Amino acid sequence: MLAQATPRGPTPAPKPPRPFVVVAWAIFVVAALKGLRMPNLWSATHLTFNYSHGFIRRGLIGELLRTIGRGGRLYNYAFCVGCAIVLFCAVAAVLGPLIRKAVRADPGDAGLQGAVLVFAASPGLVFFIHEIGYLDYLGFLLLLLFVLFAARARRRWQLLAAAGALGVVLALIHESLVVMFAPVMLFAMLCRIAADARELGSAAGAGRTPWLALAAAGAVTASSFVASTIVGLLGTKSPATIRALQASIQRRADFPLRGDAFEALYRPVRENILSLMPEHWRDPDSQRYLVTGLVVAFPAIAFLAYFGVRQIGRLQLPAGARWVLRVALVGAALAPLLLNFVGWDSARWNAICVLAAFTCLLCLRLLVVARAAEPARLRADDTLTLSLAGLAVVLGLVSTNYRGFLFDGYTVQWFPFEEQWGSFLDLIINLLRGGARHLPRA
Repeated sequence: MLAQATPRGPTPAPKPPRPFVVVAWAIFVVAALKGLRMPNLWSATHLTFNYSHGFIRRGLIGELLRTIGRGGRLYNYAFCVGCAIVLFCAVAAVLGPLIRKAVRADPGDAGLQGAVLVFAASPGLVFFIHEIGYLDYLGFLLLLLFVLFAARARRRWQLLAAAGALGVVLALIHESLVVMFAPVMLFAMLCRIAADARELGSAAGAGRTPWLALAAAGAVTASSFVASTIVGLLGTKSPATIRALQASIQRRADFPLRGDAFEALYRPVRENILSLMPEHWRDPDSQRYLVTGLVVAFPAIAFLAYFGVRQIGRLQLPAGARWVLRVALVGAALAPLLLNFVGWDSARWNAICVLAAFTCLLCLRLLVVARAAEPARLRADDTLTLSLAGLAVVLGLVSTNYRGFLFDGYTVQWFPFEEQWGSFLDLIINLLRGGARHLPRA
């Protein structure tokens, strides 16, 4: 008898359990249907800011559109909707494969699968979906691409240079994006540096902590905040200049511009911190909104940070390196809350906290755990962890709409999502028929 030939070729990557995949997809789709809407006029207005009257904050994207459109012919609402949809799909197209790759690195890790479900069920993700059109999408997309680059960069200096350049770009797009995403970039760099320091899971000992490289990563991150500060100072112009800019844009735009969006360009950040926001948070209704939003977002943020800290504790790294990673992860997850000192979009900052914490878990999985000799030995899937994940998923799914949670008077939609689909389709039909004659609420 002839011996049976052994099949050749690469071994197929193991797949996670099918029930988990089905449930995860279902929860992600429900999250989208609960919050999705057409971009509002605030986000569309931000896409028109440009440098025609001098350098200003948040003007990079609008200047690119002005250059491509030869003077602002792209300043129409239909085009802004198209940009928002493209960014939304791009984020989904990058985030989805990243999650799949992270889960497939150890398909039996129930703890990570629980973290994915917590993220999918969180009100933070619902809000991020709801703010479609905001420049936060572009910042998050660039962050995800940086994570991919961190996994593939051959040299450490390439990663540091990319982080420095990206920090400046984020500051030029919107100075707040640095606060949202630069700490996550720092955590990604630390993960890559820690993984390069030794081969995890080997019997060669713990090795040395590369303190010089860690300090370099911290310095690069600090330079991003310096760039954001410089942009904020130099890009704040006089009210007369900003009003002239608004008038010049309105002559080309086919939708009413949000005047309060332009006010932010001539109001110094110092005034926000010392005058505007303290007065805002002294109001009892504002305090209730702040506290309620934190309570709603807390289960997802707390679990994702807790899971990351547990995972770091299982890594075969020096104790000092583990503590650096823990502090960096928690700092990245909570850094967006600092924006409560400069702006009142508290639900938005909470949503970014959820995104930041989950992206840190992806960094940890793809840059460190996946390179271990035995990833299964690094699992954090004990009964307590899985129970907390289940609790966070349930709380996320049942979180109802509180006052002001979504923008512009919108409410979280529930099954069968009739209003959501109806309004979305009506706006698309109206745009196709009448351009900007049918616009969103604000």
